[in-house]
Amino acid sequence: MIMPGLSYRRLLIPALLALLITACERDNTMPPDPGKEAFNFIVTEAQHEYINASRGEQYEVTDPLPVLEYAGEEYTIHRFEIRGDNTLNFERKGFGLNMDRRLTFPLPDGSGMGKYEEFKLLAMVYDYTYIENSVATGFFREAGLWPVLSFFTEVRLNGRTQGLYHFIEDPFEFFIERAYSSFVIRRGYDHVIKASSANPAKTAEIDSYKKRFKRIYESLPRWSGKQLYDTLSVYLDLEQYFAKIAIDLLLKNGDYTDELIFYTKIADGKELFGVFPWDLDDIFSDQPHEIGNPWGTGTVFGAREYYSMEDIYADVGEKLLYSVEDDLDYIIAKDDFLYNRYLEILESVIEKTDISVIDRVFDHTSDQIGPFYEVDSIIVQSVHDEDETNNALFRTNLEEKRQMIKERREWIAGELRKQKSLKE
Repeated sequence: MIMPGLSYRRLLIPALLALLITACERDNTMPPDPGKEAFNFIVTEAQHEYINASRGEQYEVTDPLPVLEYAGEEYTIHRFEIRGDNTLNFERKGFGLNMDRRLTFPLPDGSGMGKYEEFKLLAMVYDYTYIENSVATGFFREAGLWPVLSFFTEVRLNGRTQGLYHFIEDPFEFFIERAYSSFVIRRGYDHVIKASSANPAKTAEIDSYKKRFKRIYESLPRWSGKQLYDTLSVYLDLEQYFAKIAIDLLLKNGDYTDELIFYTKIADGKELFGVFPWDLDDIFSDQPHEIGNPWGTGTVFGAREYYSMEDIYADVGEKLLYSVEDDLDYIIAKDDFLYNRYLEILESVIEKTDISVIDRVFDHTSDQIGPFYEVDSIIVQSVHDEDETNNALFRTNLEEKRQMIKERREWIAGELRKQKSLKE
């Protein structure tokens, strides 16, 4: 006699097993957790030696092109670039990658998965205890200014570790392909266009976009007050720019004139430039970059030289900007209308960046980077950096900088209250 439901169970059990097997297979094909796997590049021994031995030279590694081993798979590479500026003078090199086959990672906003073709692997040779890039990107992310994917990971050449690296999705690719920008610019000193890229559909308008960027600086000496503010607002998202330099003030970002990317965006039905911070390994600086570096200051308002903070105060007053090296920052400090608008955004940024936010950023840094300090072979590579590090230095520096940012936030809040009371 067949019991009721037995045939159903006989059908159900194999079906459940099939589903379980399918689920396991799906789990096996899930993309790896960023940062948990090493990027291992297979190169010839001659290439390996040259990469570590070369100094001051930016170049592509070819003939043969390296192969990437990642999470048990091999990936072919379209372009493998040794990149950077001063970092090229160190044994641990930074890399720029353009893949033939894209890597799959979660999108940074958590909305799903993304496929990544171009990215940077930054060696962080100037980043003391490797916390500065993480802290800076954390605060810029909290301010809505860091939309790209980034994480920390190990890099190897032929299975031999090169140490800890910062993976960053290529910002030019992000803004052109994911954010649908028409044009992207990296600003250089004295507002030159250091690099640029156009959406393929907009290549005929490249000169027009470059002229639009240059009009930002052409406007600075021509107008003042509300007229200058309104004119700049035609070309630039000033609130976003103000928020960016507000974070620079909080973090004591000592070098950001040529570390800023402008990308076109649509706001209130019009196309203008938004801003994205770049190369963030010079925070917690003792002084801004323009002190003692007259070659770096903008020239829209003539030659400007500063050899102490007193020189800056004598020129612009004791303003709540960390740097006036670029002419746009300089006029924000000098023009009362622009400065007061900036103070409104600064106050908003400081209010939102409360103690809980500061702790969240530093806790995330500890969670991201701490595990790498448990692997001696990775951290010992810091002997090739500007400063060697270890776990004790990492923990001490992390907590010292956490407290410093909390104190600095309170100082900025107090200065804002003072300056507001002076206007009343």
